[in-house]
Amino acid sequence: MKELLQEAETIKTGYLLEDFRLFHLKDKKPIDYPYHYHDFYKLIWFQEGNVEYHIEGKAYQLKPYDILLVGKGQIHKPFIGTDVPYERYNFYISEQFLKEYSSEDCDLKQCFALADREGSCVIRLSPGDSSRIFENSRLIEAAEENKEYAYNTYERLLLMKLLIELARCCIDNPDVFHKMATYDHKTVEILHYINGHLKAPLSIDKLAEQFYISKYHMMRKFKEETGYSMHQYILEKRILLAKEMIQAGVPATTACLESGFHDYSTFHRACKKILGKQPSAF
Repeated sequence: MKELLQEAETIKTGYLLEDFRLFHLKDKKPIDYPYHYHDFYKLIWFQEGNVEYHIEGKAYQLKPYDILLVGKGQIHKPFIGTDVPYERYNFYISEQFLKEYSSEDCDLKQCFALADREGSCVIRLSPGDSSRIFENSRLIEAAEENKEYAYNTYERLLLMKLLIELARCCIDNPDVFHKMATYDHKTVEILHYINGHLKAPLSIDKLAEQFYISKYHMMRKFKEETGYSMHQYILEKRILLAKEMIQAGVPATTACLESGFHDYSTFHRACKKILGKQPSAF
């Protein structure tokens, strides 16, 4: 129950205070999670349940031992059936951890980058290969529980090993990415366009004209598929982009304009409303 509450608080705030956290969860009753996104990367090792996972407009029906990759800022929501308990290992991994422990010959974000390239957030290995790689999750659990000498360092090494072995599987065989997601093609096209043009004007009328679709139908379908209105989606994606730029050393006023905002006061108000912080806090 403690882990469930801690995970719920992390989902609520969207922030991760540690380098990474592992939650081993088993919900016996379905929970109606809202559409949401995180300021970190999320890796799920699915064990059992009747779960359809929606990520950025695509829906994946999960099978036991599937591996789910959710990138930072990606909007997602699980739809959980009532007939089987929902069990999974959730890894929450900070951007800082992935940067700090990557090296010239090892990008710890490799599996997330490959998921973007392959257009699928689900890796489907054989149960044996999946269990072999994720044996490290049980070792991390045991280390966290026992707290023996150097357990924090040991946990980091285990997570690095897991990410490297998973990336090797993906590099050696790109077919492990499960391509059977269901989605509305037009909505996904619009999502890709928005994310690739956040710095440019993105009015509803122009998007409808760009994709040869009624703007009212477009807005309704977008809300159905993502849980967000188009205006809110664009606004929050722009704020996340500006935040990354500021954290990389770009002045806040420059980041404001480079992420598609017309003036700093609008940007400042949006940051306070959505993230609860003013830009200088980044």
